[in-house]
Amino acid sequence: MIILNDKRFSEERFCNVKNLEEIKNSPNNSTLIFQYSEKDIPLYQFCKKNGVPYGVKISSIQEFIFIHNLNGKYVFVDDLDLAKTLQKLADNYLSDTKIIMETSLKKIEKIALLEIDGIFVI
Repeated sequence: MIILNDKRFSEERFCNVKNLEEIKNSPNNSTLIFQYSEKDIPLYQFCKKNGVPYGVKISSIQEFIFIHNLNGKYVFVDDLDLAKTLQKLADNYLSDTKIIMETSLKKIEKIALLEIDGIFVI
């Protein structure tokens, strides 16, 4: 299980972005985070083409499939039922896109028992 956004377990840095200008001005070696929007698919394509690691906050299976196909590193979800469904799909399709539940460390055991790829500590 991956634990993100907690310096004790991960040194990965994250940067929330909304447009190409913010992508270009983001800190080096950071993983970009987007809020899913279909109009932002060209931004995800830009990241894929340029080898920029990124994750997307999503709310549906369709959004997961799109991000999986665009080589997103992570999808972030805050709904446990959706996370369980997405994890089954990710395992079935051997997806490199990791399913990450946004939650507190208090819920780590529950998330681990559901075999979700990781958590993003909020």
